[in-house]
Amino acid sequence: MISTCGIRKHMVCVVLGVLSLATVLPADAQEKIDAVNMLDGQWHFSVTPYAWTPTIYTSATFSPRGLTDGVSADTHSTFMDYASELSFAFFLAGEARKGEWSVFADYIYLKLANQDSGVTPVRRPGGTGAIPFDASMDLKADILTLGAGYTAWHQGASYLDVFAGTRYLYIDNSLDFSLPGGLRQRGASASMNKWDVIAGIKGRLALSEDGRWFMPYYLDVGTGSDNTTWQALIGAGYRYGWGDVTLSVRNLSYDFSGNGDSGLDARFTGFALGATFRF
Repeated sequence: MISTCGIRKHMVCVVLGVLSLATVLPADAQEKIDAVNMLDGQWHFSVTPYAWTPTIYTSATFSPRGLTDGVSADTHSTFMDYASELSFAFFLAGEARKGEWSVFADYIYLKLANQDSGVTPVRRPGGTGAIPFDASMDLKADILTLGAGYTAWHQGASYLDVFAGTRYLYIDNSLDFSLPGGLRQRGASASMNKWDVIAGIKGRLALSEDGRWFMPYYLDVGTGSDNTTWQALIGAGYRYGWGDVTLSVRNLSYDFSGNGDSGLDARFTGFALGATFRF
């Protein structure tokens, strides 16, 4: 098992490694990428490992045994709040392109433990008063986005793709709490397992004449049988001979309010730093 300290060290190494690549690669490699036309009708591939440090907002309704009215729990955790309890995190994106057509994928995995649940004292069965108790919440999320796009506009190093696709979500919130008076610790969970249809736009705008400085952007909206979802990204990047380095702000949201028994919502918002390798 990988220790928490080990995970934090690995994340720091990823960030430092990305920044190091931006300074040590030779200029002649940069000239090679300038001649590549991504819309030349040939196959082009890219892989983007990245580090994302979102602030995480979740809300869920639990129904543990003995609490007939249920428990509502809300979390608001910044990276500094959950870094010490980060069990594992993995982020990877990729794209394959031929001419104006492209397919892409993005995978997110997060596992956090012992988060502040935001649970307030709950009512006793029968309404005879409040039950104070200590509670913490664990979070696990698997999110996979798949899409196929077409370049609707391009000029120089700038382009805009329109796309359609799907996004898979598995999210599980586990609540652990102890009742006063020496009662044993109890637990409850709320989870979602959903596929949604999405559509949107993505691309980049050149910020310099040579196209090396650019602004990446992404927006999608989607829906399923009982929820809505949306994702947006905007940032700044620099192109090297081996690929790109980008720093962006990214938001991913799910809304299940009023649907189903769990009442589960989730939002992830924060900075992402990535390195795109092209071949």
